[in-house]
Amino acid sequence: MTRSSLTAHPLARLLLRLGAPGGLACALALAPLAAGCATAKPAEDKPPEAPQTSENTPPPPPAGVVACEARGQKPIELDINKDGKPDVWKFMVTIDDQGTKVDVIACKEVDLNFDGKRDMWVHYDNAGNITLEEFDLDFDGKIDSWVYRQQGKIVRKEKDLNFDGRPDVWEYIENDKLARLERSTSKNGRVDVWEYYEG
Repeated sequence: MTRSSLTAHPLARLLLRLGAPGGLACALALAPLAAGCATAKPAEDKPPEAPQTSENTPPPPPAGVVACEARGQKPIELDINKDGKPDVWKFMVTIDDQGTKVDVIACKEVDLNFDGKRDMWVHYDNAGNITLEEFDLDFDGKIDSWVYRQQGKIVRKEKDLNFDGRPDVWEYIENDKLARLERSTSKNGRVDVWEYYEG
């Protein structure tokens, strides 16, 4: 599969439109394919279905997600794939900017695979900088990837490789470069491998 065919995938196009880097957009577009290659769990091992909500209202976020809050304002809804149902919810908050009340984005939720459930959460500070991104890459209702930012720059990434809801890999970024990588090879949340990188 070529890069151009990957970015032609509807999920990759959505992520690119939302501002995700090309590599991340392609990786997320392939996530459902990778998840399909995994061994299927017996029906009794599946997580309980999220409660049904009213039309065009997504179910509550998975446990552990710092959910967006309306804070008294209705979220701005966007229909990216033009199917009549919202795929992106932007939550705004009113702040005082030098004596002027302005609305700024506080959080954004995204339905990446258009199934009506939120799969991506983006949190912002009052200056409009992204502080945290959370992803459910295999669409099982558990967060699999976290990206932490300071002043808009990525400082840490966490990945859950066995999809149990806990990080197994921690990447620490300094000056836009990988400085340290920590792993839990036993997948129990405890670091047992450390890798350091220079320049």
